[in-house]
Amino acid sequence: MVTTVTDVVSQYRQDGYVVLEELFSPAQLAPISDEVDRILDGSAKYVPEKDLVWEPDSHPPRLRNAFRLHLYNRFFVDVARTPALLDVVRDILGRPVRLYGSQIFAKPASVGTEVPQHQDMPYWPFDPPEMLTAWIALDDSLIENGCVRMVAGSHKLGVLPHTSTTIAGNSLGLIPHPSVDAMPERPIEVRRGSCVLHHSLTVHRSDPNTSSRSRRGLTYVYMSPNVKLTDPSRMKGPAEFPELS
Repeated sequence: MVTTVTDVVSQYRQDGYVVLEELFSPAQLAPISDEVDRILDGSAKYVPEKDLVWEPDSHPPRLRNAFRLHLYNRFFVDVARTPALLDVVRDILGRPVRLYGSQIFAKPASVGTEVPQHQDMPYWPFDPPEMLTAWIALDDSLIENGCVRMVAGSHKLGVLPHTSTTIAGNSLGLIPHPSVDAMPERPIEVRRGSCVLHHSLTVHRSDPNTSSRSRRGLTYVYMSPNVKLTDPSRMKGPAEFPELS
């Protein structure tokens, strides 16, 4: 368990990820969970269909992903500015920190599909790869309901070759790589309210959720001051990156 800022930054640099246990209190998490549920159950209508991905062959249809939430509801920008989270992000990336992405990974009970092994950076038209994802656990995330699995140290390998997949919401998968295979893969089991930070080059994946328990997560992608947009044609939304600090 990391306990100091120095420990957090050191583990992030070494392993390419770090766990911030119970970063959000129950009182802080409740309105976030409620708003995410409004999107998942269809009562919140502000996310356009183009930014929704549904679990294949789910009856009734179950939402898998909802992208670019901060563009449609200021609430999600405010959550991205949560001081306990943003302070750690600043310690890692420097300032000013900018926000690139915000999304739900629902992993619904019984039908939540796998996420293939991949790095995040091949999806994104930016350089250098000084970007991190903060994954906020809205439910307990355990092996049984498809927790994230990180390959420790894989961020030091640079951008690795990927190929296309047939998985909606995760169109890229890592081509098998001997250096990755030689590194330890760790299941990251965390309790509701915890947050997992990972580097944009850290190889990770998750199994399907065949359990009776959901595994909802809210993620943010933060950018360092050095990051530049290299290919605007690959942007799926506006090239607007709110400065958070």
